[in-house]
Amino acid sequence: MRFVLILLFNCGLCWSLQAKTYVIGIEQLDYYPHYDFKSAQPRGYFFDLIQLYSQWSGDEFVFKALPVKRLYKDSIELTDFVYPDNRAWQPHLDIDSNITKYYSAPVIYTLGATMVLPEKRRMTMDEFKVLANIHGFSPTLWMELKQHHKFKILDVPDAESALRMAMRGRVDAANVEYNVALHHLQQMKLSGALVMAEHLPFTNLAFHLSSQKHPEQIRRFNQFLIEQQDQIQRLKRRYALVEYKGQLPKLPDDQKVTAEIRH
Repeated sequence: MRFVLILLFNCGLCWSLQAKTYVIGIEQLDYYPHYDFKSAQPRGYFFDLIQLYSQWSGDEFVFKALPVKRLYKDSIELTDFVYPDNRAWQPHLDIDSNITKYYSAPVIYTLGATMVLPEKRRMTMDEFKVLANIHGFSPTLWMELKQHHKFKILDVPDAESALRMAMRGRVDAANVEYNVALHHLQQMKLSGALVMAEHLPFTNLAFHLSSQKHPEQIRRFNQFLIEQQDQIQRLKRRYALVEYKGQLPKLPDDQKVTAEIRH
């Protein structure tokens, strides 16, 4: 018995010595319920998910909130991991294309929406004039559409600014992730003031955790996503996250799905 206890103690000691602290770089945005790293206390689905992962892995994770452009440009010097990330963004980021980056399995799928006034719900591209877009986000489909339609893209500091401009009629629509838009509208006590457009672009995009330094930790994180799926789904339900358009009341026309790029 004494030998077993000593062995267990030594194993626990070895594990504690092996446990490390890692830095996760994240966008310095209020992107709640996904994450909010502008508030005094970090919060949101991803923040809680990493707390679960820390308990599961035995390692410690701290967050470093950075402006969007700096996060992807300087991540190799400042962080161990980056979130959110997506392989489709790689060609558009200002980083060395020869650097190998490792991506986790999808952490969550986001539903990017074109939010409009209810009376503009059925607006078409022929009628569209101005889109409010969060600075640092470049919607690829909208950029492609500019080749065939005359409209402007107006960069704004954050999601709330984009939504307010749409509500005031200063732009036709706000390009804001659906869950984020609902949260801000609820905070403003204006639920229902904007709705998802039926005939304008939307995105369905996976967010991944990435690293240029720690492929072994990315593999462990993927194992966590598999083994702790029940807890992860409970966490998604707690934040009432909608991942797919099919979870919304069915709209009459299907929309083209594209990816959204950060730059």
